[in-house]
Amino acid sequence: MAETTCRVGPNVYSRRRLWGDSGGHCGNPACREYLFPDDLDVDFGELAHVIPASPDGPRGVPFEEISLIDRAHHSNLILLCAKCHTTIDKAPAAYPPEKLHEWKQKRIEEIRVAVATPTFQTRAEARDHLQRELDANRAIYTKYGPVGDPYMDGNPALWRRHARATIIPNNRKILRVLEANRHLLTRNEQETLAVYRLHVEQFENRHILNDFTTGTERFPEVIQRILKEKETDHA
Repeated sequence: MAETTCRVGPNVYSRRRLWGDSGGHCGNPACREYLFPDDLDVDFGELAHVIPASPDGPRGVPFEEISLIDRAHHSNLILLCAKCHTTIDKAPAAYPPEKLHEWKQKRIEEIRVAVATPTFQTRAEARDHLQRELDANRAIYTKYGPVGDPYMDGNPALWRRHARATIIPNNRKILRVLEANRHLLTRNEQETLAVYRLHVEQFENRHILNDFTTGTERFPEVIQRILKEKETDHA
């Protein structure tokens, strides 16, 4: 059955998910306006499409690429204030889908670091919490990972599968825990964390978006030993 231009609205779950993922603030990292006024029982939030409901809208693509249902899914929506919603739709070239998805992901990560990620009193506790993910990533890389240029050696199909299913979510957990426990890191480890953050972002760009233009920062091997050495150099 051919698609029509009849607009499909997001369901209750997608609406709840958007408000939860945004933390009640505008999704534009340069704005961050709180969307609930203190003295009124209303909100200023607007559910903005990344890819519009109609192919003729800003950042529009044909229905053959994204269905009506998928356009109303929370993965294709971002919560914004009215001003930012108007801005992104009036200047779509300055706000491509990749940028809006990046806004969403960074906000989700901020909330998880602030609220959903445990903090620890000792380096040993933090290290124990990360050990399983570090071990799993190391095992996958050792068995299937590329050597030299991407996919010249190793097992490309299995590497891609495990990279997306296991390494990427593990990387995000490791990054969140380290960010939330920066107080336990030495100065050198904090510098390593900055390199690891860059690696994680570029790894996701390569293995999810197939985008190699953002760089190919190698995994900093010292992450395998982070929080293990005796604490001597707190920042």
